Amino acid sequence: MNLFQNRRLVKAAAILSMILFLLVFSSIFITYLVFNDQLKQQLADTNMELLRQLDSKLELTLSNLDKSAIQLLKNEEVNRFFDHELDEQESRNNSFRVSNLINNVLNSTEQIFSIDFYSYSKQRLVSGNILTEQDMLQDFNWINQFVEFEGFSSWMPTHKVKMTHSNYPIYRNVVTLVRTYPLLHTPGSRKGAIAVNLKEDVLYNLIRNTDGMEEGQTFVIDSEGVVILHADKTKLGKDISEFPYINRILNGQEDGYFRSEVEQVNSSVFYVHEAYTDWKIVRIVPEDQLTRPLTVIRNGLIVLALVLFVVATGSAAMIGRWTYKPVNRVIRTMSKRLTVHPKQKYTDEFQYFESTVEHILQDREQLHMQVNESKPLLKWRLLSELLSNQRSSLQSVEHYMEWIGIRLHPDRFVVMSVDFDNKQEIASPRDLQLYAYALCNVAEELMNAENRGIAAEMDTGKCAVIMSFDASDEDKERYLMRAVAVADLMKSFVQEYFNRTITIGIGDVVDQVGAIRYSYKQSLEALRYKLVIGGNTIITQEDITSGQSPQFHRLLAMTDGMIASIKVLDADKLRQQVHRWFEAFAEHNVPPEMIVQLIVQFLMKASTVAVEIGVDTEEIFPEQYRIELLNQYERLEHLEQYTVNALDIFIERIKEKRSNREKNDVIDQVLLYIQTYYMRSDLSLNLLASEFRISVSHLSKLFKEQKECNFIDFLMEIRMNKAKELLAESEEKIRDIAEQVGYTNVNSFVRIFKKITGLTPTEYRNRAQSEDT
Repeated sequence: MNLFQNRRLVKAAAILSMILFLLVFSSIFITYLVFNDQLKQQLADTNMELLRQLDSKLELTLSNLDKSAIQLLKNEEVNRFFDHELDEQESRNNSFRVSNLINNVLNSTEQIFSIDFYSYSKQRLVSGNILTEQDMLQDFNWINQFVEFEGFSSWMPTHKVKMTHSNYPIYRNVVTLVRTYPLLHTPGSRKGAIAVNLKEDVLYNLIRNTDGMEEGQTFVIDSEGVVILHADKTKLGKDISEFPYINRILNGQEDGYFRSEVEQVNSSVFYVHEAYTDWKIVRIVPEDQLTRPLTVIRNGLIVLALVLFVVATGSAAMIGRWTYKPVNRVIRTMSKRLTVHPKQKYTDEFQYFESTVEHILQDREQLHMQVNESKPLLKWRLLSELLSNQRSSLQSVEHYMEWIGIRLHPDRFVVMSVDFDNKQEIASPRDLQLYAYALCNVAEELMNAENRGIAAEMDTGKCAVIMSFDASDEDKERYLMRAVAVADLMKSFVQEYFNRTITIGIGDVVDQVGAIRYSYKQSLEALRYKLVIGGNTIITQEDITSGQSPQFHRLLAMTDGMIASIKVLDADKLRQQVHRWFEAFAEHNVPPEMIVQLIVQFLMKASTVAVEIGVDTEEIFPEQYRIELLNQYERLEHLEQYTVNALDIFIERIKEKRSNREKNDVIDQVLLYIQTYYMRSDLSLNLLASEFRISVSHLSKLFKEQKECNFIDFLMEIRMNKAKELLAESEEKIRDIAEQVGYTNVNSFVRIFKKITGLTPTEYRNRAQSEDT
């Protein structure tokens, strides 16, 4: 019996070993096949990107050197050398001053070996030297070549010039830039030229192998295939266009790569076109060097597969005989209860099932840890789908949102796009990523204080923020102002704690999940206006476009101040505001249809304020007969009187409701704190919650119950009222007044002031002063 069980155990172990072998090696093989081509393409892209960086560095250096040559040609002393006939003393003085100019350039620019000026009319150099025929053929061969040259500048191939004049001269390899004088001229009017000899070895250092390009060789050729820069100095100035791979580069696309045989070695050839000089930067990497990382990965995978297979097989062989007992017992017990053959026999070789169950439980714990680690990625994926219209409702992703701790209101959304300014000044991409991650966390905390939202980094240094609102208020402008207020707090946070600045683009408020992408597109378009408006700003659609009816929106914005007076039950101030509103109707000759529409909109906003407290507004301003009720009046004074009467009733009903409401000591202390410290730029619901030791959500609830508005609206109202007093009573600058009422950014202050009053601060000050006089 034991022999039978051992044979079965050996057979089971052998089968298990074969299955493990097939699983491990097939997984490794498939993994290698899938990622092999992808890794090759990434290596090729890396080499091309590094070549483009070298191209940018070389082009920048050469263009700066060319600018230096142009500046020399514009010098007055150089112009005298070319344009005037000088006597011997003047010529000597001129030569001395030009030599000083040249020495200054040579001392300040390490790439330049020498500079020569040659006058074709005087047939001599600026130094006064008359060149011999041998000089014209050697160091100054550019003079004859450039006489009939049709262009205005030329980059000549690498050649040698003498460093010392002796029987055993020393030569240096240089690349010569020749530029005409005058810089622009008609054919036949060329007076001379400047030749700037650049050190070939210094230029080559700009393209030599970097830390990311240890293998292969990099060199530069011109459009004719002549070597300009090369590590092998014996190849400088030689025409290598006869080689097939060079010929393919010259006749192919501007940039690219291909595989070819170079010096009897299979290699990958990468090249880019240097547009400034019409050169080609070429990099040749042998195939065995290029694919060395792939070979290492492949060998590592094979070794890993062998180790896993040996460990798995050994473990199965060592513990296999003990792993069957519990399963044997379970099978024996089940057979006794479920079969009519209680004496049915089972062997102990299935004991390994117990171990399998343990591994399943361990894998479950590891999977749970991996899922928690992937939550940021899932949040990014969710945000991407909402912004790209892949989700038409929140119901389809509600379980994902609950899982990662995200909540959104179902039907009021606005999207903000945030970009860090001057990203090139940030030390590393990792630092920029950390800044963006912290900013997203702060944005969610600020939004969730009174609303709901989600934020994530979408690109390097760019974040997308979706802010949602409770649809209790029909005024979309109010939602937009809340978004601007949150954006201003985000901007202040980044400036205070990161010592950085950000620019925020804000889209319009939308009503559906499927329309979020339009708000996102608008926010990105607004963010592009950073180029025009400048950084460290908040840009809305109003900043970049004008509405179809600016007069309507301006007059409707004047109602915000009246709504604020209703909330504080200031009837006298409300009557004055209504009177100024109707005076604006008459002053601007507003059409009767627009007046009726404006009054309806205003009374609906007032009704919303009253309904929030529990006042029944239907009998004051019946919904079914609003237009008919207003159209029966024939004079503006009657409409004004009707509006005032309706508002007086609203105020009386609100007073009655408030008189029955219980006072709350905490909210009174909070209101006193706000009245005292409204000028603090960091004043927020989080700060108040910390100051009075209550939760943010509870404080927000108390605020809405006692003041019938949220914290941001109340704070903006206090700040704007104080700003109005300062504007009317002083001549201080708008920027100073903005800082005194708690705004670090004057653009945000002006935007909010205009939305609430319908006037810019300057217009309000002028109107207030004219009324006083």
